Amino acid sequence: MGANKHKTKNRLPPFVPLLIATMDSPAWRAMSHGAQILYVALKRRYNFNIHNNGRIYLSQRQAAQELRSHHNEIARWFRELQHYGFIVMVTPGVLGVEGKGKAPRWRLTELGYMKEFPTRDFTRWDGRRFQHSKTKSRAGIGARSVRENLHTGVPENHIAEGTSVQELAHISRQQGVRENTHRTILPYAPAQSPTMAPAGVTPCQVLS
Repeated sequence: MGANKHKTKNRLPPFVPLLIATMDSPAWRAMSHGAQILYVALKRRYNFNIHNNGRIYLSQRQAAQELRSHHNEIARWFRELQHYGFIVMVTPGVLGVEGKGKAPRWRLTELGYMKEFPTRDFTRWDGRRFQHSKTKSRAGIGARSVRENLHTGVPENHIAEGTSVQELAHISRQQGVRENTHRTILPYAPAQSPTMAPAGVTPCQVLS
């Protein structure tokens, strides 16, 4: 009885074991610190008693709260862990009934799974660095800024650069306004002098 108490007293509290061989691998050293700490959070959920490897899950929201990071960074670190071969997705995430989501289920490659030996995929890393690519928007198009007052694109509302607005542009600058242009301009007949005799009549006849 006393021996059991002594054994219980010296038992270590719950901890997350990290294998030295895993941490010394080139793939582990090539990863970002964020991906490494996310792996620790995933391995924390492995239960050595029930051997739940392949059913380990950690939602992005929960990971963001635990690691105090943005969910975009969490999603990038998940992809990074997959790239270097530390985790493999067994079951993808789905949207369950009543609109409640279900996080993906993961397998840690350094641990056995379903009576199979660990695959340790990270030991076969080909040396290609993880390249982060921005995720596309859900609409499939990049965000664009909105141009204000698009209706001002009507040609008549635009003034050519370097020119001023001409007032009364319908009036020609070279020629003044011609008044009464509707009248026909014809030469007037010269007024006849009373002393002038009609054709064929002599002045003497006119005076007599």
